Amino acid sequence: MSWNSFQILEKGYNEYNQSKDRGTFFMRITQEMKLKMVEEHLLKGKSLSHISQAYDNYDVSNIKYNVNLYKKFGSEVFLNREGKIYYRDTKLLAIKRVLEGNESIRSVALDFGLTDPTILQDWIKNYKNKGEAGVQDTYPRKNYVLKDERARNIVDKKLKEENERLRAEIEYLKKSQSLTQKLEGATNKDKVLIVAGLRKKHKLEHLLAIIDMAPSVYYYNLSVIKNKVNKYQEIEDKIDELYLKKHKKRQHYNAIYIELKNLGYKIGNNKVLEIMRAKGYLKFRSKKWRKYSSYEGDKGYVKPNHMKQTFITTRPFEKAGTDITMFRVKNAAVYLSPVIDFNTREVLSYVAAKDAKVDKVMHMLTQLKQKHGNQIEGMMIQSDQGIQYQNSRYQERLIELGMIQSMSRKGNCLDNSPTENFFGRIKDEMWYGHEDEFNSADELIKGIDEYIEYYNNTRIVLKLKTNPIDYRNRSLNNI
Repeated sequence: MSWNSFQILEKGYNEYNQSKDRGTFFMRITQEMKLKMVEEHLLKGKSLSHISQAYDNYDVSNIKYNVNLYKKFGSEVFLNREGKIYYRDTKLLAIKRVLEGNESIRSVALDFGLTDPTILQDWIKNYKNKGEAGVQDTYPRKNYVLKDERARNIVDKKLKEENERLRAEIEYLKKSQSLTQKLEGATNKDKVLIVAGLRKKHKLEHLLAIIDMAPSVYYYNLSVIKNKVNKYQEIEDKIDELYLKKHKKRQHYNAIYIELKNLGYKIGNNKVLEIMRAKGYLKFRSKKWRKYSSYEGDKGYVKPNHMKQTFITTRPFEKAGTDITMFRVKNAAVYLSPVIDFNTREVLSYVAAKDAKVDKVMHMLTQLKQKHGNQIEGMMIQSDQGIQYQNSRYQERLIELGMIQSMSRKGNCLDNSPTENFFGRIKDEMWYGHEDEFNSADELIKGIDEYIEYYNNTRIVLKLKTNPIDYRNRSLNNI
């Protein structure tokens, strides 16, 4: 690069500063507008293309989606959304239906009542980039920024970023014209040394853009220059032990990272991801989502939905969920009925059997009382409207145990999403891809027993940073 190049860059830098006030303004489509479009189509008979034209050529497919949303949930889905919370378990359930159930983003978003399918698209993108640890509860924004203002902010951010890059390049050229001339014929090693000396003042991505070098090439040459040995060998061996032997290929990199930190190793989350990816430990298995249903209609014993998707708890044994899921093995079926603590994610009790009759659910409650005694008094337990949970024996037993019964709305799995999420996890970690390892229902029941023992006592829950029973014991000791 010559001195003329420097003058051109300096001129461009000044032009960028002068263009900062330029911006593009967009029409903001509010929820009220979406509702108005739907009503114009359904009540006034206007065509979708006519409505699209009236609203600045708003996408017709989005209008169709809003019409279907209105038909499924009514006008309320567009109104009073200021306090809407998207819980982590709900997000994971929606993500798995797309990734494992091969359902379309639009159909799943519609089932979950999302006013825009791109909301679910963003959840999936975040999940693929950061794993389960990146999926968290989403709360309402305190201050809503208008769309045109967001557009100006985006333009300002891009201009600021470009200005910073230009400043780095201008200072680079001013510092030494001879150095720039040398750069043109320099080796990768020379370029890396130059960038390493300047990266404290400027962003690495800007400096690498100046010398046209990929980050991977830069870090490789930097490691060669420093003549580093593999300081992660001991950690790599420990990762092999944890992933292959202790967790039997079930845990993701975030949980392995937490285990390493608990053992005193100094390493970053991204480095664990890099090592496990290089070892081929992060292969995603995709299987279709299948769900057992015990619903046989309203038998007159449906209880109110006291839980109302409020899964936040302050202590163990405060809220729990139960349901039944099915595993098919050879020519038989195995039914799993657990009680999941929403605070610790512990399987408090369970029954795995070859049928799903009410006596199995009653045995599960007997185990619950035997294992946890009076601690379960006052605990709210969520279930669907299945025939077992409408049974008078089950309902009377809950009253005897001092527990509060809550039922999900008909056909709404989100009302019990932490339990549904557990079913997805156990099938992903011990069933999908391992179906041929079980030759009979008895072998599968034994495998479920082994997994739940591992799940409660060994498996790391990312949100808790420990296993469920350890977290429960710590919580009770602090009360």
